[in-house]
Amino acid sequence: MDLENALERLGKFTKPSELWAYTVRFGESLGFQTSIYACPPPHKKPAHPETLIRFHGMSAIEFQKFAIKGLVYQGHLTSENSIALGKPFQWIELAELTSNRTDFAELKKEANQQGIDNGWIFPLYGPQDRVGLGSYGKPKDQNLMDIEIGQKLQIFAQTAHMRLCQITPNLFKIEKPLSKREMQILAWAAIGKSNSEIATILDLSYNSIDSYMRRAFTKLNVHNRTAAAVKAISKDLIRT
Repeated sequence: MDLENALERLGKFTKPSELWAYTVRFGESLGFQTSIYACPPPHKKPAHPETLIRFHGMSAIEFQKFAIKGLVYQGHLTSENSIALGKPFQWIELAELTSNRTDFAELKKEANQQGIDNGWIFPLYGPQDRVGLGSYGKPKDQNLMDIEIGQKLQIFAQTAHMRLCQITPNLFKIEKPLSKREMQILAWAAIGKSNSEIATILDLSYNSIDSYMRRAFTKLNVHNRTAAAVKAISKDLIRT
């Protein structure tokens, strides 16, 4: 691993998309098949659904099920048990960071069925409380899970995060084009609630929910609820 050269290249990127593309390529060059980055707005928990998320090597449906409905809503990633560690840790170590072993066992089973067996998670720190998580997963060689590799990848991920903070100082000062009701409905959709269920929860008609959802599709330039939920999350538009 040519860490020194990789770190030097990070400092040359001026666009978030280019920076993300390089971090993905770097992980793939080592033998990792998935990459995940989560940076919540200040004062939100790491991997909170109201966050900026990028992912690679997983379908939107797989990501929504595993990361959002699993790791996030079952509480396996929180500020207390991930950021506070201050060091890289493995996906399989999440079992030690949650009191609900039954839920975690079921999540692990579902993840394994999707080929998600292990990976690294990196706590990330930045200015103005811009903390988050990075992850490389599905290693082709289990030697990539050696602690020395994890420590070097932590340095790389932290440097990439700091570079993003430098080139996007106003990341969370963005205009939110969705209405409060549209964001509310997409937040419920993001955790798998159907239009009928959302209508019951919000005491609205099914047709109203459908109308709000379609308006959100148009604003986000997507064509289905899964894509809308993922894009709303990635742009930090969801509020519950």
